[in-house]
Amino acid sequence: MLIRGARQVGKTTLVRMFAAQQDFQLVELNMEKPWRFIPTLNDLNPRRTIEAIEFELHIDIDPKRSIIFFDEVQSCPPVLSLLRYFYEEAPEYKIIVTGSLLEFVLAKPKFSIPVGRIELFYLGPLTFQEFLLATGEDKAVAKLESYRLGDTIQEPIHGKLNHLVRIFNVVGGMPETISRFAQNRSFKEVERVKSEIIETFRLDFNKYHGKSNPQLLTMVFDSMPRLMGKKLIYSHITPNYRPNDLAKAVEQLCLARIITKIFHSHANGIPLAAEKNERFFKMMLLDVGLLLTQLNLIPTEIEQIGELNLVNNGTLAEQFIGQHLYQAQPHYRTPELFYWARERKSSSAEVDYVITDDFNNVVPVEIKAGSTGRMRSLQIMVLEKSLPRAVRFCSAQPTIFTEKRKTAKGMVDFTLISLPHYLVQQLQRLLSES
Repeated sequence: MLIRGARQVGKTTLVRMFAAQQDFQLVELNMEKPWRFIPTLNDLNPRRTIEAIEFELHIDIDPKRSIIFFDEVQSCPPVLSLLRYFYEEAPEYKIIVTGSLLEFVLAKPKFSIPVGRIELFYLGPLTFQEFLLATGEDKAVAKLESYRLGDTIQEPIHGKLNHLVRIFNVVGGMPETISRFAQNRSFKEVERVKSEIIETFRLDFNKYHGKSNPQLLTMVFDSMPRLMGKKLIYSHITPNYRPNDLAKAVEQLCLARIITKIFHSHANGIPLAAEKNERFFKMMLLDVGLLLTQLNLIPTEIEQIGELNLVNNGTLAEQFIGQHLYQAQPHYRTPELFYWARERKSSSAEVDYVITDDFNNVVPVEIKAGSTGRMRSLQIMVLEKSLPRAVRFCSAQPTIFTEKRKTAKGMVDFTLISLPHYLVQQLQRLLSES
């Protein structure tokens, strides 16, 4: 198994917890260390490598009750080449591989992934529902999982769930911040931990492969929060560097999985990636809690605000919904997310996100407060693509209604599913049931 994800999302801790819970002997090998067995990796003989590891660690590795865990393999890429031979010549051994900056190595043709011989696992920050479980809100999770479209949610429950969403937006999904919050419920301590994580990211810029410019990477990283939700134009980051240099810095931050490109798709059908435009994309940060810290927003004010969509012109809510839609795909599939836009003089339109449901129907998703009459872009897309339904996220009670009206371009007739933010992880289930 190859676990991929940004630094600090809990890859190493997850492996350790899994081994302990399943009562496996964990043979953990941090590949940043100068192990004596490393030269054997180039022989591409897994049994010889196992023998060398046993000799060096003074242990016996029983394949029935052991997991061999190669951590930080970006420091020792030959481990990746050996994975194929473990699968083919020593399949009885259980191997897990991960690394904080692994994507830089995997981007090189020399170290392509042996297709069909390993299981991929993409790991991101914890989700809202995982946050609820970690903080003892099991009943809230049960309520979300049992909700059906058309159900009435009691106002006290609705109010509490919205409040929990706001708390999650402050804390975020990084495991360490959730752990600290669960222990003492202190926003001050949470902000300290998030600031340390952000500083860790900056310190990592010196470790990026290739001809990286740490100063430029820092400038791009620090500029991302103010550019969130907008089509990225490199000159808007800074006019003092060439677009090619800025594009390279953005790509390196994407490889580190600190930021993600949300590509424009024409969305005429599936797969959405078939019609994506590589030149037009928005940016999304790794985690909403880190975004809040970078924006210097005050946690106590966010906790108490009525409509999350109004915070920082909707940036926080768009990040919250976006990172959950991005992580909604199966763990073995490369995460991706798209948006739709039409750029015309006096008739431009943009829809925050576009997804597909379990039946491969295109579904536009807007994050917006207010009545449907203000959702002009959504109506334009529905009309142009002849879509039967759309989704809106806001802080109001869930509703379903038919939007039917005449416009200058024709008759708009579609079902709008309006959901509170806290139901984002139930979206695919609700779409399949509607």
